[in-house]
Amino acid sequence: MTPPATCAPLVSIITPTLNQGLFIADTIESVKSQSYRNFEHIVVDAGSRDGTLEILRCHEGTYPMKWTSQPDGGMYDGVNRGLRQAKGEVLAYLNSDDLYFPWTIETVMRAFSDHPEVDVVFGDALGIWDDSGIEDIRFQPDLGYAFLLRAGSFVQPTVFWRRRVLERIGEFDSRLHHAGDLEYWLRMGPACRMLRVDEFLAIERDHATAKRFADSDGAAREVRQIRAAIDAAPAWRQLLGRFRGRLRGWVARRVLWMRLALASRSAERGLARPWGRFLSASRLSLPARRVVLTQVPWLGPRVAPGSIRSGVDWLHHDRSD
Repeated sequence: MTPPATCAPLVSIITPTLNQGLFIADTIESVKSQSYRNFEHIVVDAGSRDGTLEILRCHEGTYPMKWTSQPDGGMYDGVNRGLRQAKGEVLAYLNSDDLYFPWTIETVMRAFSDHPEVDVVFGDALGIWDDSGIEDIRFQPDLGYAFLLRAGSFVQPTVFWRRRVLERIGEFDSRLHHAGDLEYWLRMGPACRMLRVDEFLAIERDHATAKRFADSDGAAREVRQIRAAIDAAPAWRQLLGRFRGRLRGWVARRVLWMRLALASRSAERGLARPWGRFLSASRLSLPARRVVLTQVPWLGPRVAPGSIRSGVDWLHHDRSD
């Protein structure tokens, strides 16, 4: 059970946005629907002209949200502006086309409460492709700093960190345009204790206007530059590390996928099982044929349109279970 807001730590959620009126109302609703109630939502708009401001005015005063609208230096500059306003003990940022599940903040805060030594909590995500409706499961294996450095990253909207991390390493690099989150995770470094939770914490909405698709070459180039600036190993060792990291990531994600399949078919349906909130809400049961097929490398952990649930439908889910 979620503790009363008066004694629960404050969580600050930053949402940078620019001309995302098509999506931001759903993002706001996903934050408003949280079972954990002691949070603040800081929306940093960069001067939208598409109806975003009307949506923000409509929601103003209906939940703990505040917003500003003025030109900025890009997405990470917007995140930094939000962080400067934030008062929370735990911090995160949620892009204006992504969503939280109703249990997201509650799950994260329980993990922080149970593990006071932990600096960062992260988990898995569900992807929704807006053009096709296909849903895919995006597992984030816990493979350590070397994996982040050479082969992977966190699923950004699932990551939450304590204020002491911000005080230790500072703000995001506002000069970056695509991969400032990866640079921030790498700057956290091995000194930050990170904890993976077996739960789905966010929904990523994929669409043609998303930055990672609109300029995929620029995003890939920025990732290479970030890693090259940090990784001082010889080129051959970097190449070997990328190969080993990708192989380990592939194996780890298949293991997680099999664990999810087994949990979905378990007779024990309680919330304490791995991915318990997600499985109880979706009532997902993966047939053996699909479990086997998803181990084929080119298929991946993908499910058919509508076989879990449309991302926006989660906003209306009854939180009582």
